[in-house]
Amino acid sequence: MIIALLVLAMAPAPVFVEPVAIPADRDTRSLHDQLMMRLLEEGYPLAPSADHATRTLRVQPTEDGIRVEARGQDVQAFSVTTGPVLPLEVVHRAMEALDEVTPRASLLDEQPSPRIAVHVEQTPEGLSPETVRRLLVERLLARRGTVVPLDAAPDSVLCADGEGDALSLSRGDDVGDCGHMPQLIAVVDDDPDPQVLSNSIDQLLSDSRSSERSTVGTITPARSTPTAGLVTDREPSTRTDGTAIRIEARTGLYGRLSAADAAVGTTLRVGREPGPGGLFDIMLLPSSAPNIAVFETSISAGFGWMWTLSDTVALYLRGLGGVQVHRFRQRGGQTGHRADWTLEAPLGTSLRLARGLRLDLSVRGGLARRPREHRVADEIVWARSQWRVGGSVGLSYGWRPR
Repeated sequence: MIIALLVLAMAPAPVFVEPVAIPADRDTRSLHDQLMMRLLEEGYPLAPSADHATRTLRVQPTEDGIRVEARGQDVQAFSVTTGPVLPLEVVHRAMEALDEVTPRASLLDEQPSPRIAVHVEQTPEGLSPETVRRLLVERLLARRGTVVPLDAAPDSVLCADGEGDALSLSRGDDVGDCGHMPQLIAVVDDDPDPQVLSNSIDQLLSDSRSSERSTVGTITPARSTPTAGLVTDREPSTRTDGTAIRIEARTGLYGRLSAADAAVGTTLRVGREPGPGGLFDIMLLPSSAPNIAVFETSISAGFGWMWTLSDTVALYLRGLGGVQVHRFRQRGGQTGHRADWTLEAPLGTSLRLARGLRLDLSVRGGLARRPREHRVADEIVWARSQWRVGGSVGLSYGWRPR
């Protein structure tokens, strides 16, 4: 309970994304939907109205393109032209504009709406999970609910899962309750009827829950033409699973019993944020002593997990394994190199500074295969143990490829 309250207190205020005018052109509608889904991915709750939010996003068509506005106490806006526009850049700029506006006071802070998260497990063949997720979010907002990410302490979770050619909806207190007392919706095309979906949500969100499975209806929607201007979200191959690429550069100090060395390094992470990810890491440790200079390079790969406590704070734990190359140059020009295996276990916290940019603070324990020492005139001038521990500070930048 205490953790849930802390997460709720540190979470960003809900953002209201204004509905687009009906009828809306396909480019405007596509960009509007992408902004809503990106906000949830980045940890922003979606408010059902401007009164429940401190900031508003508006997408509206213009004579030669689309105008995107972020509104708070002030306004940040930009325009894009339709045609060969990269949606990733447009969404990125919209999120930057949202961060730059000054939040206004929420008018309904004393009357919070229900906080509901959406979880899509699987969908019937030919039905895009993004389409289902978007429709569920829109239906919940239309019913005055606040839609939040799964890790934002929701009051309840609305779950969708595929069962053959049918879509199953269920409601629970958390993701672990998914599949209990579901409502079944028959699907015969690639776009579920919003009205049938809306009726199902009404039943699931009512106070009285039926313990029996019921079929809500059979859907026979008309086929729609995919969006041509920005992107289409109807193809199963365009799943947005939170995958991100992040590059980190850091500097720190690492001690090995007899001495401590300065170090610099970089890490490439590819995976979910939050969630699991693959890692490629390089660390450089130069050092010197009378009559000798040493340069060690650790090259590792591994796996890590990232947890977000809020839109600002994240924690991560990593495990790395690789090779440590030990190079040296002694008095008189003698040079050489040795190689050993190495294991590393970084643990740290990450603080959001700006869009995609984070400050990373970490402690790191490591183990090499053997200790190393160098002698000059039978005197030990340089020695390091096989164990090391230290800390580092760095900056990382991440983005989500489309």
